[in-house]
Amino acid sequence: MMPAGRGLVRLPRWIPVAAGLLLTAGLAVAAMGAGVWPGWLAPLPPAVSGDVEQAASSAEARWRNGVAAIAAARGVAADEALIGSEMGPLVTTLGDLEAKRVAASPAWPRALVREFHRAGLRRGDVVAASFSGSFPALNLAVMCASQAMGLDLVAVSSVTASSWGATDPGFTWPEIEARFAEGGLARRATVAVSAGGDGDRALDLDDEGRSLARDIAARTARQLQARLIEPADFEASVRARLDAFDVARAGRPIAAFVNVGGTEAALGHSTAILMLQNGWLGSLPFDSSPRRGLVARMVEQRVPVLHILNVRDLAVRWGLL
Repeated sequence: MMPAGRGLVRLPRWIPVAAGLLLTAGLAVAAMGAGVWPGWLAPLPPAVSGDVEQAASSAEARWRNGVAAIAAARGVAADEALIGSEMGPLVTTLGDLEAKRVAASPAWPRALVREFHRAGLRRGDVVAASFSGSFPALNLAVMCASQAMGLDLVAVSSVTASSWGATDPGFTWPEIEARFAEGGLARRATVAVSAGGDGDRALDLDDEGRSLARDIAARTARQLQARLIEPADFEASVRARLDAFDVARAGRPIAAFVNVGGTEAALGHSTAILMLQNGWLGSLPFDSSPRRGLVARMVEQRVPVLHILNVRDLAVRWGLL
């Protein structure tokens, strides 16, 4: 037995008191979002189940198979498969090559599975999506994550794209998806196709580019057994998309809406769009103008919205870079 008064270290009374104060202050600061947890105090991340990890691995494998098929068809390396030309007849706006390369990462399908699961999406849920041609690799990631989780993805896709996107004739996004569907690499997700660009009719292209975009939209709509959207104005463009979603969901609720890229119909002309950050959106104060796009209208209907546009920033926030 230890001699009395030996073997125990008595701390000065101020040390535990100070430690308690520091811990309390740290908890308060972190709760307000103003501080960063020390590594030894950081709360453990939520556990990811084996089923989620299995779905994430399946999504990545599907994505890689799709990329390999496009690389073979184009005769390029896999890391260039979903990077298009800087300029061409179907380019509507300037894009950023770095952003397109960040988007073409196999980390995205895995991350989307985890994000979808975290948002409460489960097998059989309907997920609506707006796909521009600007980020074909992300369109593919959404498709692969949805299919790996057994979600029912219904998308409206556009032909035109910003530079370095799906800009090459023969490999626009609807043509890529048609290849996947015909080759058995992925289930059809697109339920409607438009030319995209200004007015959703490629009005910002020259006559040759506009004619090409419209021809591709019409042909791929037939291939994908999707409706062709040729709207008279902005409101008709938005309405046609909502109608296509309504038919495809067959009375089921839309569990989430994913917007990839910056199509006019998705973003609309509400000034609230200027306040959007990427990722999951909260309830933003959109106005009641008929110029509201799909994002605003889904938020109004309390549908969870995942907005994917500033991809490098989102990749950093999700830990993909």
